[in-house]
Amino acid sequence: MALENLQPASVFKFFEEICSIPHGSGNVDMISDYLVKFASDRNLDVTQDAEKNVIIKAPGSKGYEDKEPVILQGHMDMVAVKEPDADIDMTRDGLKVTTDGEYVWAEGTSLGGDDGIAVAYCLALLDSGDIPHPPLEVVITTNEETGMYGAAAIDLSGLKSRKLINIDNEEEGVFIVSCAGGARVYSELELPREKVSGLKCRILVRDLLGGHSGEMIKCGRGNANIIAARTLLDALSQTGVNLISIKGGVADNAIPSMASAEFIIGADKEDDVKKSVGTTLEHLKAELEGKDDNVDISFETEGEVSDEEAFTLYDSVRLLKLICVYPDGVQAMSAQVEGLVETSLNLGILKTDGNKVTIEQSVRSSVESSKAFLIDKLTCIGEAFGAKVSVSGRYPGWKYNSKSELREHMVSVYRKLYGKDPKVMAIHAGLECGLLSEKIEGLDCISIGPDMDDIHSTSERLSVKSAANVWDFLKACLE
Repeated sequence: MALENLQPASVFKFFEEICSIPHGSGNVDMISDYLVKFASDRNLDVTQDAEKNVIIKAPGSKGYEDKEPVILQGHMDMVAVKEPDADIDMTRDGLKVTTDGEYVWAEGTSLGGDDGIAVAYCLALLDSGDIPHPPLEVVITTNEETGMYGAAAIDLSGLKSRKLINIDNEEEGVFIVSCAGGARVYSELELPREKVSGLKCRILVRDLLGGHSGEMIKCGRGNANIIAARTLLDALSQTGVNLISIKGGVADNAIPSMASAEFIIGADKEDDVKKSVGTTLEHLKAELEGKDDNVDISFETEGEVSDEEAFTLYDSVRLLKLICVYPDGVQAMSAQVEGLVETSLNLGILKTDGNKVTIEQSVRSSVESSKAFLIDKLTCIGEAFGAKVSVSGRYPGWKYNSKSELREHMVSVYRKLYGKDPKVMAIHAGLECGLLSEKIEGLDCISIGPDMDDIHSTSERLSVKSAANVWDFLKACLE
């Protein structure tokens, strides 16, 4: 066990077990069944629904049996990202977790601390026989990262608690009390192919930072999908381009760090296109200086081909222009909360499947009308280019509760433990608290968590010390 010497031992024991089970979004059967078995082995009340959400109930510890119950909540899925050369199938293999005693990370992949650490905290509490706590109602949802589908479907009518601690925050000492709402927007283009002859080429956009599109969108990091399309549009000034495929990104709510495209050019245009790619890269390095310094674009040729199936020149241009004309990044900042993004979007995924190209975008806003207008704008642009546009995974924002007893209690406990106040704030990222609050009238929510860096990317890491601090704080709050 790579993490066996870390403290708190019980938390990292369960965290490593979770990491050993593939649990990317949409691939949650094994992790859900693991949670059910965990509860059944300990004779705890457990339910698993059709969406694979799991609810585990535990009685209060000795002396706390008659106290008001508390909901602890997190999600079991992760954004599964890997380096191109990582020898791992994230749909079947566990993560290669490692540590230097200060941080925990996974070799060649994302770590899934978002939100594996929440699940680990919950399991450590449920497994303990000596931690004082009121009755617990542990709610672990599925597919949060792709649209909060588990939270949207879950039935909470059997819960008694009206206080919920969400453990899906990535900054110790910060209490989240409000968040943006969002939606997923899908644009699909059906493009005919024709047989084309020429030089088959490939570009690869790589080495971008990526990251969570809610938390990191204000940093101005490069979007590999848009860069790939822009690079090919620039090349069009030198030669015709018949696109074979374009793809990039792993989740619509993760800023894509890598994208690639295959295409055909005139056999005598290799030097011109190579020069154009180099010029585009120079421009990008200047534009992204201080924000995403390591951006790289490689250009390779695969030899001359004849009668290769590719999109027509007209449709290749139409697709590339659509990708580039779509708005992306921060659209508005909050006038009420300094430094808070109000509205944004992220072109997270490009996929080519036969004649169909799909563009997937994550839209966020703390203002419902702004979110709706941005979705309408994407629909208008997409349809103008001949795309079929659809929307799914709509989730509401989480409104600030000015009379939160839970917040006041946890602020008081934090103050007693550390001699200072925590930072209470709203965030631009989406949390499940808004959806869950719609299901339980009067639900009082707060979100906490330990320090994590670069979630949703292969640079993700979890602070060991912070994980221990939040564990101690959580126990103190429950006591």
